[in-house]
Amino acid sequence: HNVVNGSDGRTVLELALAGFSRGDIEVETERNVLTVSARKSAEDKDKKYAHKGISYRTFSRNWQMADDVEVETVEFKDGLLVITLKKELPEKQQRKKHF
Repeated sequence: HNVVNGSDGRTVLELALAGFSRGDIEVETERNVLTVSARKSAEDKDKKYAHKGISYRTFSRNWQMADDVEVETVEFKDGLLVITLKKELPEKQQRKKHF
């Protein structure tokens, strides 16, 4: 995976998930933990391989997020899962002009 520092308090998390379809992938947050998991559908288990060099094991990966970070977007295209995280400052911490 890659973690890319973006602009305006955004961070982009990129995961290469070649061989998985959108329906195989789950992205969720709970208690400030971002979880990405994937499970290959059962339809491929019936294939008989002469050689199997590509693994489609079930996996789950967690990232701890700060209290002020939210998932902004989740996109899956061409085997790459891209999750954009945005830091949301509370109103009392935002910059304000008073004069």
